Amino acid sequence: FAHKGTLDKFVGDMVMALFGAPLDDPRHAEHAVDAALAMIRELHRLNEKWAAEGRPVLDIGIGISTGPMIAGNIGSEAIMSYTVIGDSVNLGARLESLNKQYGTRIIISEAVREALPDRYFFRPLGDVVVKGKTKPVAIYEVKENQP
Repeated sequence: FAHKGTLDKFVGDMVMALFGAPLDDPRHAEHAVDAALAMIRELHRLNEKWAAEGRPVLDIGIGISTGPMIAGNIGSEAIMSYTVIGDSVNLGARLESLNKQYGTRIIISEAVREALPDRYFFRPLGDVVVKGKTKPVAIYEVKENQP
């Protein structure tokens, strides 16, 4: 894949991709954000085409988190698959679900922001307490260019 990601699974209308697993990638956060930005660019192109054809357009929300997680073959003897589990995985899913509330397309955690170079535009969205947590986490919208 262009951004060194691995497609993990589809669950309903959600896609989970991994960066930095199964192969280590010191720039996994940057590659994940680059993939998200490329998805937004491609969606914009498709939506313009579909709108011109009178077809409905789509919107997406992306959540990106990084941190400790367990990666490996998980399951039972009957069904086993490679995936990741842990708080950082859950946080990514929670961030994705916040996009509608904030009117954004890509929300990242503080840990992702700290791992990225300065070529991105970040907009602080504040601190939120996500489902399953008691401690607030700082979240940011990320864009390619300043508005």
